[in-house]
Amino acid sequence: MSTPLSSTLPTGLDEASLERLTTGLSDQQLLWLSGYLYGRVGAGTAVPQPTGVVAAAPAGRLTILYGSQTGNSKKAANLTAEAARQRGLVATVRDMNEYPTKDLKREQQLLVIVSTQGEGDPPIAAEELHQFLLSNRAPRLPELRFAVLALGDKSYLQFCQTGFEFDQRLAELGGQRLLDRVDCDVEFELETRQWADQVLDLIAQSVPTAAPVSTTVSVGATVAVPAGVFAFQSCAPFGGEVLPEAEVYTSKNPFQAPLLEKIQLNGRGSTKETYHLEFSLEGSGIQYEAGDALMVQPTNRPALVEEVLQAARLSAIAPVRLGSTELDLVTALTERLELSVVTRDVLERYAAVAPQHTHLQEILADKAKLPAYLYGRDVADLLTEFPVELSGQQLSAVLRPLPARAYSIASSLLAHPEEVHLTVGAVRYQANGRDKHGACSVYQADHLNLGDTARVWVDRNEYFKLPQDSATDIIMVGAGTGVAPFRAFTEERAENGATGRNWLVFGNPHFTTDFLYQTEWQQHLKKGTLDRLDVAFSRDQKQKVYIQHRLLEQGRRLYDQLENGAYFYVCGDKTRMAADVQRALLTIIGQESGLGEEYAAEYLKKLKKSRRFLEDVY
Repeated sequence: MSTPLSSTLPTGLDEASLERLTTGLSDQQLLWLSGYLYGRVGAGTAVPQPTGVVAAAPAGRLTILYGSQTGNSKKAANLTAEAARQRGLVATVRDMNEYPTKDLKREQQLLVIVSTQGEGDPPIAAEELHQFLLSNRAPRLPELRFAVLALGDKSYLQFCQTGFEFDQRLAELGGQRLLDRVDCDVEFELETRQWADQVLDLIAQSVPTAAPVSTTVSVGATVAVPAGVFAFQSCAPFGGEVLPEAEVYTSKNPFQAPLLEKIQLNGRGSTKETYHLEFSLEGSGIQYEAGDALMVQPTNRPALVEEVLQAARLSAIAPVRLGSTELDLVTALTERLELSVVTRDVLERYAAVAPQHTHLQEILADKAKLPAYLYGRDVADLLTEFPVELSGQQLSAVLRPLPARAYSIASSLLAHPEEVHLTVGAVRYQANGRDKHGACSVYQADHLNLGDTARVWVDRNEYFKLPQDSATDIIMVGAGTGVAPFRAFTEERAENGATGRNWLVFGNPHFTTDFLYQTEWQQHLKKGTLDRLDVAFSRDQKQKVYIQHRLLEQGRRLYDQLENGAYFYVCGDKTRMAADVQRALLTIIGQESGLGEEYAAEYLKKLKKSRRFLEDVY
């Protein structure tokens, strides 16, 4: 006989419905669901613990603070929060962009997860806290226990510099390290899980009494659903059929996407080589949003693989082991190892196995000249310039894994169901007396034919998204392939019937050969789904004209739209184009407001902090 409803459940629910809802779920899935629902209830108020759940002691409380540019640090923070929850720890996840600096002094257990942008810069979201922490205003933190997880990319010399600076400064201010800093390369999830396990085990040991896994979610906490765990929306409530879980595609499990179309966008005689590629996602269940990136896993060019084998004087069939996998050297060099660039960590490992080449140590020691040495060099150059006897296994240990490349998605899933489009510029140049090629761009341009499949998965970019209010104006600024996400934005807004105005500012060398997607933009103008288009074709006149010049010409219009809440987006080259655009924007704000440079700098800072100035730069 069942227990009377009134004694166990709130009015409006019945036991039979809940039984149907949860039938077939594993213990882990039930545990996650209970935590999720309880967290929803407690997301703004203090809620008493349910019967049988022991609250974590104060020692089990911690803050996970993340600073992210594209969302990777947030992903790492959510993975860490889930691991904390499984240990009965109460974790509050906070975004550095919204973190009051005064709160730092009150922290007792702090896990910092932060990325580095380019050559040592903090992400926009972390700029204010980073600046405060390194200033004289930062407080002493003798009660703080902390650990830092740094995310970066080893192809940059200042690898994980921001994480290093957070770690060093927290220690200087009196904080006690729970664990030495861990620096993660592009592939960060495994290292994140390992770091989280280590540091959270240390924290859990300090909790006075053992506790069952707490389902308490602190105000502001974010708990992610771990891969492979039940997703709440896949369960049809009240007797509906539980749908099979969609397959998750990652670097470890990429989707084999057939190439449907490949069109060269530049006209004959152009100095550029830009391709529009369309891949099928049919049957994958892959979802993406405008602003996301597609990761494409390339293979190395056969000609470069042969050059490396010759320079190393090694047999293509030499056996090597990568992790738990045994394969021949030519396969490892083609599919698994980076050959097209030499990074600092590769040079350091090569110097260690080639001590007779003392000049290598001199190059590594001169940090000012190191970037110039690395630029344009590939592994064949290195092996030729500093020859050494290596086995296939030794060479494999020196090289870094072949990373996937991220491409801004150039399509809306609403406009192109079960498809994803890219805009890819093939990189070809000469350096050190040899022809060089971009590993992934030329893989797609030269080696992918219609019907071939590419290994792909989606990389979410949480901070390059359309405004939630479709009535908001957007200003999109991009040069060359930087136009890709704006094609997606415009398609998405057209499909949704957004009423906000869409303004595109686009630049490239020549009107006749380099006006990417010209026909489409003209159609959008005709239909009204593009309100305004300004173009800058830099080489079509004696005096070069760039997109920043077009912005300056329209300064009054631009400032008025910003004043009315417009979002401003930049995509393309970080070093020159994005920097020039930002300088132009500061000039416009200072002039049009009549309040000068200091006001403009503060205005732009506020735009960034409110995420109305957004960049996707490389």
